Amino acid sequence: MDFWGRVTNVSGNVVTLSLESLEEASEVSRLLMQEKPEAYINIPDGRLISKTQRKKAYAIMGDISDWAGYGPEEIKELMKFLFEFETGHEYFSFASVDMTTAREFITFLLDLALKEHIQLKKTGLDYQDDLDAYMHQSLKYRSCVLCGRHADVHHIDAIGMGNDRRKVDHRGRLLIALCREHHQLAHQMGWLTFKDQYHVKGVTLDAETLNRLGIMTYKRMKEIDDEQSSTSRTIG
Repeated sequence: MDFWGRVTNVSGNVVTLSLESLEEASEVSRLLMQEKPEAYINIPDGRLISKTQRKKAYAIMGDISDWAGYGPEEIKELMKFLFEFETGHEYFSFASVDMTTAREFITFLLDLALKEHIQLKKTGLDYQDDLDAYMHQSLKYRSCVLCGRHADVHHIDAIGMGNDRRKVDHRGRLLIALCREHHQLAHQMGWLTFKDQYHVKGVTLDAETLNRLGIMTYKRMKEIDDEQSSTSRTIG
């Protein structure tokens, strides 16, 4: 398996590597519990795109190609032109693009896949280094974090039976986007088991995003704030 990170310290023959992704760090910890695997460190000259990044980009573009019905080379050129148009980056070649631009391009591809509910052969979690960003983007587009299908908003800290979701204050609650199948699986397995098995997490959304997704209106937020303020004055 390939992992990407930064060398942060060298002391004698001990090299410290800080991984970019908590998910990858968790996977390394799991492997170390089983055995002490051999590893190698490849430091790219000039921080050009890594082999792993190139594989990720081509894999996602391959899935987009299957979904759109265009050939792989057509999709590759189209994606690079769209990336250039939407981000302001100059047109690049995979032979010489730097690591930072490659990471941004992979994030761009994943954002498109989530927005269009494109089902990837691998979960987007296998491609995205920033887990928090991926969780937020999945909620933004109501796209399941595990399979890419249209998703429901799953409340990790359960609201409770008989409670009206329209009256619940969703601010500060941990949320995740899951399709009905994976939503049901999360309930069956229990959140802690589900989280550990699939390496996912819940995130909180700001008021603007909650309102835009139809989870909670500004009107309801104001009502709750007014009720709490009134209660505080009564108690005081």
